[in-house]
Amino acid sequence: MNSPDPEAYPIAGFTYILVYKRLPDREKGMALVDFLDWAIHDGQKYAKGLHYAPLPPAIVQINEHKLKGLLIG
Repeated sequence: MNSPDPEAYPIAGFTYILVYKRLPDREKGMALVDFLDWAIHDGQKYAKGLHYAPLPPAIVQINEHKLKGLLIG
């Protein structure tokens, strides 16, 4: 249940993106990694204006680590 406080954020949760660890098409793989990198870094500046909470730094760090572990090409 959401808080009755009008200043409180509503209940929130993460949305997950499932990505294969091995991306055989280099061009598509790089495009995906570039987009996801943008989303967890520069794209975060749009979160507040769209009524989303920005990602916590610990989650950004986890995502960076996962992106670096992808096998492309």
